Amino acid sequence: MTTFVRSREPYRYDLDGDGYACAELRRRVRRVLNRLDEIDWTQLTHAYGTAEDIPDLLRALASDDDDEVGEAFDEIIGSIFHQGDVYPATVPAVPFLVELASTAQHRRGWFLATVGMLADPHHAWGEEAEEVCEAVRAQADRFPPLLDDPDPEIRAAAAYTVAQCGDRLPVTLLRDRWATEDDPTVRAALALALGLRDTGGAAGLLAAALHEEEHPVRVAAAVAIKRAGLPWPAGAAEALAAAFDQAVELDYAWQRQGGALDELVSEADERFVRELLGRLLTAAPQACMAAAYAIGDRCRQLRSAPALLLPLLGQALHDPDESVRAEAVRALRTAGPAAAAHADELARVAAGWPAVVEATGFTPQQRAVETLAMLADPRWVDVICAVWAGGHEVRLPVDQPPFDEAVLAAARRHLAGANHPTLVTGLATLLERWGPAASAAVPELVAALPVAPARVAAALAAIGAAPEPAVPELRMAAARGDVRAGVTLWRVTGEVEPVVTAVARQLDAGPNGDDWRLRQAFDAVPALGALLPRLRSYLTGIALETEAERYAQLLAARVVGGLTGDRDAVPPTVQAVLGTGWWAASAAADLVARFPEPQYEPALWKLLGERVGPVAPVRALWRIGVSPDDLAPLLVRLIEEGRTRDVLPLLVEMEARSVLPALRDFAERDARVVTGGVYVDTAWEDERLRRDLRAAVAVLDR
Repeated sequence: MTTFVRSREPYRYDLDGDGYACAELRRRVRRVLNRLDEIDWTQLTHAYGTAEDIPDLLRALASDDDDEVGEAFDEIIGSIFHQGDVYPATVPAVPFLVELASTAQHRRGWFLATVGMLADPHHAWGEEAEEVCEAVRAQADRFPPLLDDPDPEIRAAAAYTVAQCGDRLPVTLLRDRWATEDDPTVRAALALALGLRDTGGAAGLLAAALHEEEHPVRVAAAVAIKRAGLPWPAGAAEALAAAFDQAVELDYAWQRQGGALDELVSEADERFVRELLGRLLTAAPQACMAAAYAIGDRCRQLRSAPALLLPLLGQALHDPDESVRAEAVRALRTAGPAAAAHADELARVAAGWPAVVEATGFTPQQRAVETLAMLADPRWVDVICAVWAGGHEVRLPVDQPPFDEAVLAAARRHLAGANHPTLVTGLATLLERWGPAASAAVPELVAALPVAPARVAAALAAIGAAPEPAVPELRMAAARGDVRAGVTLWRVTGEVEPVVTAVARQLDAGPNGDDWRLRQAFDAVPALGALLPRLRSYLTGIALETEAERYAQLLAARVVGGLTGDRDAVPPTVQAVLGTGWWAASAAADLVARFPEPQYEPALWKLLGERVGPVAPVRALWRIGVSPDDLAPLLVRLIEEGRTRDVLPLLVEMEARSVLPALRDFAERDARVVTGGVYVDTAWEDERLRRDLRAAVAVLDR
């Protein structure tokens, strides 16, 4: 039997191999859990509603059955600590979780670490976060004894939780434990805790740990140094490289920005980062992969990173280990346009895509093709055409491949004389994405029309071309409801019937119509006179249920207002659609911008609060007469949030020179503006934004 002290009471633990069997502990946890009924949980809420289920879940955490404990823990955390959010029910649950961390038979480390995370602003947030944190700190005197627990998992969690208690507990508790602790995992937690609680006093200890301790402690000490803003000790990069060579990682509770290496290179000194990653890229495969990933991640965060770090990837792209090569290609895909410096290596990797095209997941070959496409390097067209010619129906590597004359020339070369349906379909889809910019390819599309009639006709319609051989196919497409095909025929040949038929087909579909198709009819108003009686019936003054029906209402407003001049019939319906606050509301704001009237102003201001398509209501408000000085800050805020579509053209149109300082800052600062969205695309989108920002500044500064 082993005896030691917890809180103020001695407990005897029966170390019989299947958990704690002490009757005194059982009595204690029962006494505590009986107090659950003193709380009216039905008056409290969590992520899924009322908290009446929490007492039973807390009782289940004290079960003898480890599986039952695991299931209950998952459920209770999903309710009171849902993806970092805390709730009113979280506050009274804290003391019970603290007690269970001392007395439960299973998963005590989980409970204790969770208690610490509830007081950690990097893990917990929400309106009740401050109250929850105070509830944890109110239990501070319960944590010091756990620093002496026989289980190292508990000691490590205790070091973390003690650190979250701030000045409620003396830092000497952590220093005393450091002096006697011999478990590397616990020492790692103590290093991080000391860095957080004793920044200046721990500097020497952390510097020594970086060089002298086992690998987990070295990594933790480095992260603690970085978080504390302390200078890097001499030889830090070399010492860390050896530690990361062993694939060491921080405990989840201590993580803030992903893994330890990602955090260390995210904001640290450029010289240190370059040296550390350079060393890792010559180490074991696991370290090389981590370094390549970290390079991609830093490039996604900082505009200066690609020029600094991409030159380091050359060797990794030729590494004998396939996993290392794959991670290096992924880093280039993430890095943005600076990946062009490695275009030849990417083309070499991309050439292998046809051989592995049926593999599941993202292969390095596919990532290389994607990167070449983003770079507008025509070699990607050669590779994907080989895939299509082999009968593989793969999608375009990126949704909107950038247009370039050389890429168009490559597409035309492969389309000329092509007779494989998959190849013609793929190339027609690419040309469709480019629209009028691909007009030079019309002869090749016409020649390929018999191979894939529907897809070729769709490409011609997107381009805006209706050569005589394609007219029958375009008419059939319009008859199936393809409004774009009908609009193209009307514009090129003057035929009205196809566009009328296509729009009528979409109206016939009612709630199941295609709002995208109906939008394409907005610029064909003069051709839709035959539908005037039917469209007038949509001007009900009440927004219909689906987006397709609302777009039909907006089309009706355009046609009735444009062909009859009857403006009185239009505003009630436009007002109603504006009030829906969804995508059709943004299209309604576009309509108001074309026909501005003051009566719409209140609804437009309200629509701005809906955060759907905000540029359209701003443009409409400006056209109504609201000052650019009142509107420009709203657009600047959109840029700050990374919601940049159509913002800069409107600022230029408004001649909003007051925002020049903000635009210059966005353009020239090192931190990327675009940080959300698809991970591998953010740097590319940010570089496009930076180019557009500089162009807007040049215009506004004239």
